[in-house]
Parts: sequence; structure tokens; C-alpha cells
Amino acid sequence: MRLSRWRVFLMICAVSPVLGHVTTLPVHGADQETLDRLEKIIDKQQAQIEAQQKTLEQLQGEVEMLKSQTAAATVKAATDSPAAVKAGNPKGSVKLYGQVNKAILYSNDGENGDVYLVDNDNSSTRVGLEGTIKPNEKYTIGTRIEVEYQTNPSNLVNQEDKRVEDIGFQKRHLDLWVDANTYGKFSLGYGSTASDGTSEMDLSGTGVVGYAAIADMAGGQLFYDKNTNTLSDTPINAAFSNMDGLGREERIRYDSPSFSGFVGSASYVAEGGGDLALRYTSQVDAFKLAAAVAYANPGSSSDIVDDQLAGSVSVLHDSGFNGTFAMGTRDQKGAGVNDAGFFYTKFGYRGRWCPLGVTSLSVDYGRFSDFDVNGDDADTVGLQMVQDLQEWGTEVYLGYRLHQLDRNGVDYDNINAIMTGMRVKF
Repeated sequence: MRLSRWRVFLMICAVSPVLGHVTTLPVHGADQETLDRLEKIIDKQQAQIEAQQKTLEQLQGEVEMLKSQTAAATVKAATDSPAAVKAGNPKGSVKLYGQVNKAILYSNDGENGDVYLVDNDNSSTRVGLEGTIKPNEKYTIGTRIEVEYQTNPSNLVNQEDKRVEDIGFQKRHLDLWVDANTYGKFSLGYGSTASDGTSEMDLSGTGVVGYAAIADMAGGQLFYDKNTNTLSDTPINAAFSNMDGLGREERIRYDSPSFSGFVGSASYVAEGGGDLALRYTSQVDAFKLAAAVAYANPGSSSDIVDDQLAGSVSVLHDSGFNGTFAMGTRDQKGAGVNDAGFFYTKFGYRGRWCPLGVTSLSVDYGRFSDFDVNGDDADTVGLQMVQDLQEWGTEVYLGYRLHQLDRNGVDYDNINAIMTGMRVKF
């Protein structure tokens, strides 16, 4: 095979990084023997390149095979691992869940400030078990046992009692239910009444440190009376209430199936009380909406409340901006006692500003009137920040709240409170 001088020159340039001595060879002096030698070198280099390419392809195949084996081993390990909780009934399944929520609370009554180590009552430390049995496609039977255990609850500690007496486990749910799909859900036992939670619709993501239940943060703090220069006997939780229905009670409850996002509920509680509620949830274009309203009559189980009407609505836009509003009115027992009422509003923003998870910010304001004494006007302003640590199943939070109570004939100092802590769920 004969090569032109220009082609030989191009070959020499190609192999010159490997064979430096060849680059000094002038093309015009190359004889046939030299050209043949260069051609052999080029062929050898080409063969080496092809061999390396085959080796790389083989190694790549081995890597992919190892990945597949590792994934299969992981799935097998997860499948073969014994469940943390097993149902005693072979037809049932059991779920264990819970959380620990601890915080540091600082409160200043206008004269003195104190630091408390607390359990955050906005979302208390608790543990629970849920069990379900599904005999067929039409019915599901379930049970729920949930208790809380709080040390120094954030809604009870105050200037005179910095270490609240340990009251042990407190029941939250001791409940069983039957879900009949098209016929609705029937619940019996100690648990949420129909109106429970209807004043607390909140899509801001900051409810763990601040929401319509104002007194959960520092509710036990006593207002300081500037006229007498002493602590009063009026705590925050006496002047603020979000009228959240009948809460949790020993009751029988019915929830209807969902009709275009609407669910109706009704419950009857021990001692003759009862309530009615209507909830609505939807996603319309870029807006997520959650709303609820309820009428509640506690009957003879309350010496204060005759009946009440309250509700709330919260909207979250895909941009992260959100707004919440709640209000209610209460007819109170006793001659000459004013009706009580409140309104509460919150504006917030949720965004992913760091790789840890979503950051939620909000500011809120509320006015609560006539809950403790006729003519009372209690105002609150708050700021909240919650950082979600997604991979850890944890939230860290910081909240501030100003409480102000205006009472006829009394001059109270404002109470400022700051709380920071962490909630870990499992």
C-alpha cells in the first residue's frame, strides 16, 4: 500500500504526541520502509484504542449488574424484615405513630421575664396505635388509641408555677369506627366531635408554633396589674379562646361521604350535648382551599357555654402565598353575661429556599372579646417561622407573640412571649 506524502504527514501529526521522535522526520525524506513502519504503528494504536473501548463497555455492564443486585437485595431485606408492630388479629393491620415536641419558652409580663422548658401544646408529645380490618371492598373497621404525655405544658406554666405537676398520660383517642364508603363513617368512643378542629383550618405550615388557638403557646401566663403592682389572677387562656367546637369527648359521630368536596358531620356527646359541622376541601387551578363551619351545644357538660357558632377558611396558592381567617360567636350562660366572640387572621408564605426543606413564614392578628369578664377586649399579634427538615422527619420553629388585655377599671401590662423548639415525628 502506497501513501501520499500529505497523508503520511497527517499520520505523523496524529501519532506525534506518543512518538515524539517521529515528529522530527521530514516528509520529503521518507522512504517506503519508513512509511510501512509508521503505518504499522498507527494500526497498533488503533487496535489498542479498540481494546480499551471493549474493556470500558465490559466494566460498564458489570457496574449496571451490581446496581441491579444491590436494589434487589434492598427490596428483599425490606420485605423479609419483621414488622415493628404486628396485629394480633391475622386479618388486621396495625400502625404505630407518634411525636415528641419540646421547646424553650421565654415570657415577660412587663415587670419580670422567665425562661421555661416546656412541651409545646400547639402539637403535644404523643403516641398512638391505629388498627384496621378490611373484610371486603365495601367496609373498613378501624380502631385508634392515642395518648399524650406532657411535662411542663406551654399552655399551663406561669410565673408562680414554673414546673407543672406531672399529670401522666392523658387520653386523646379511645375510638372505634366503621367506614361504609357510600353510606359514610360511624365512630363510637372517646375522640373528636364533629366540630373539633373547625376553627383551625390552616394551610400556612406554621401551626406548630402559632395558629388560632392563641393560648397554646403561653396560655398560663398571668397578666401584671400596674394599679396594684402585683400579678393578677387572670391568665392568657381565660381571655383568649378560638371556640373550637366541643373538642374531644365521649361521643357517637357520623361523617357523610364526600360530595364534590363537602363532608357533613354530626355527633352526640355524653350529658346531652351535640354538634353539626360542614367541611369543604378542594384544589381549583393554582389554589388549595380548606374550610369548615360548626354549630355546637355542650349541654349540661359546660357551666359557661350555652351554644356557639364558629368556623375558619384557609387558602394556599401554588406560589406559596397563603391566607387564613377564623371567627365565631358564643352565647354564654348566666344572667347579664355578654355573648363572646372572636376573629383571627393570618398571612404567610411557604418556599423552598434551602435544600433542607420548605421554609414557612407567617404573621397573624386576633381580637377576642368578653370571654372572661364583660367588656374585655384581648388582642394578639404574632410572628412565626418553621423550617422543615424533610430527610429527618423534623421541624424546627421560632415564634413570637404579644398579648394585650383591655379591661374596664384595670391597667394590665402586655405580655411578650418567644418560643423555639423542635418537633420530631415517627
